This record gives sequence, structure tokens and C-alpha cells, in this order.
Amino acid sequence: MLATRSETEPTLADFAVCLGCRAPLRGRDACLTCGRSYPMRDQILEAIGPLEGRNRINAAFYDGPGWVRFRKWERLFLTLQGGARRARMQILRHVLAIDRPGVRALEVGIGDGDNLAYLPESWDVYGVDVARTQLVACQERHPRMKGRLAWAEGENLPFADETFDVCYAIGGFTYFNDHAAALREMRRVTKAGGPVVVADETPGMHRAGIGHLIGVPAIDAFWLRGLGLDREFVEMALQYDVDPESVARATWPSASSRKIWSRLGYCLVHPGIEASG
Repeated sequence: MLATRSETEPTLADFAVCLGCRAPLRGRDACLTCGRSYPMRDQILEAIGPLEGRNRINAAFYDGPGWVRFRKWERLFLTLQGGARRARMQILRHVLAIDRPGVRALEVGIGDGDNLAYLPESWDVYGVDVARTQLVACQERHPRMKGRLAWAEGENLPFADETFDVCYAIGGFTYFNDHAAALREMRRVTKAGGPVVVADETPGMHRAGIGHLIGVPAIDAFWLRGLGLDREFVEMALQYDVDPESVARATWPSASSRKIWSRLGYCLVHPGIEASG
């Protein structure tokens, strides 16, 4: 009897590598070379250290009640952009540029798997996220993702060079802890010629709020809290001073940048090969 596709697909643990020494784990729960532990709990590979900075704040938000309260506003935003499919396809069309079956794809910041419905069933999709509860939710929504997820940071991916055919991050990138490191990691684990795509809302939109316009930013903090964002996340957003598009130009010289979502978002696309100088 022939094995079904689900029986022959490798789990993420089968091809993950140690974060420290890059030795292949081959499904083991510890690195044979350096001894670092990589437990598999709830069929999720744990390849993460203590979270710091923006990644810690992000994880706390998405793991906590704030995300549940805020999500209705995200859905409203997508509705105003013509619906979730239209809004997401502005980005995913660059991912789908690899038009063939059997693609191995990685989503960084996969959350609970909202983008999976728009990818071909023939693709082998894997994902990482800093928010563990979102990974659990992803498996509950998409049972096929069991064994395909890792609790890990985009700045330190537990994969060997050129593991994936395409890599992408949709949402959340603006508040990554180290944008340049994440861009380098996403490019490193993707094969030459395979696109890497990053998209998110334009940073600093809160500066258009009435509080900033009249010099009383506490007003903007108040209404952001009213949307469901917790205090620490709001403080992070109000103090934000990084331009991801500028970081991308310095890290990925060959990348292109596009405005999306009625110019309220950006989409960065690296073609897979740097142009020669």
C-alpha cells in the first residue's frame, strides 16, 4: 500500500538544526554535538531562548488577552482593504511566484495560520512564532500543521542554509527585535533564487493621532489602550523610531519595496539573488 503524502512529509524536527552549533537535530530532543535541549511539546519544537526587547513584548501581547480584544480591529482593517483575501494576496502573490507543486515554504510569525488557506495544498508549509499560544491555535485550526511548527525567533531560525524554497513574514515584522538580523536569517534559510517577502503596516501611523498633532501623546496612548493593546505594547509603539524599509535597503540591496493596503502598509520582496555590483 502506498504511503499517503501526510505520512511521507518530514516534520520540522527532522530537518531542524541546533541554534548554537548548527548541527542537525534529526528529530532528537537534544543536540548531540553541544547538548542543547530542543524539546518537542504539543508537537511544537521549542528552539528559543529567553525573549528580550520587542520580541518579549510581542509574545506577551499575542499570548495574552490583548490580542483577543484587538483582533476585531485587525479584521475591520482587512475588510476596509477589500476583504482578507484581497488584502493578503497583495503580499502572497509574490510568495506564489514559485508556481509549482511540492514547494517547501516557511512563514515567520505564522500566528494561528491565517495565510495557510491561500497557499496550494501541494506545498509543504512550516512556521515559527515567538507566541506559543498562537502556534497551539494554528495546530487546532489546521491539524496538518502538527509537527511543522517551532517556537523560535525570526532573528535566530533553527534551520540550515537554503532549507526552504520561499520564506515570508506577514504582519508583526515592524516590531521585531532586530530587523536586519531577521532579514538576514530569512534570506539565509531560503534557496538562491527563492523569494523572501516581508510585509506589515506602516510604522508610526500613531503619529497622525490627535494627541501627537497637538503635542499630548498621552491622548493617543489612551485610545490605543482602548483598542485592546496592553500598556507595554502601547509604550513600545509610541517610542518606535526604526524604519524597516531603510533597514531592508541596507540589508537587501536588491530588494524592492511596494506600498500596500491603501499606502498604510509596506511589502518588501527580495528576488533571491543579489545584483552584482
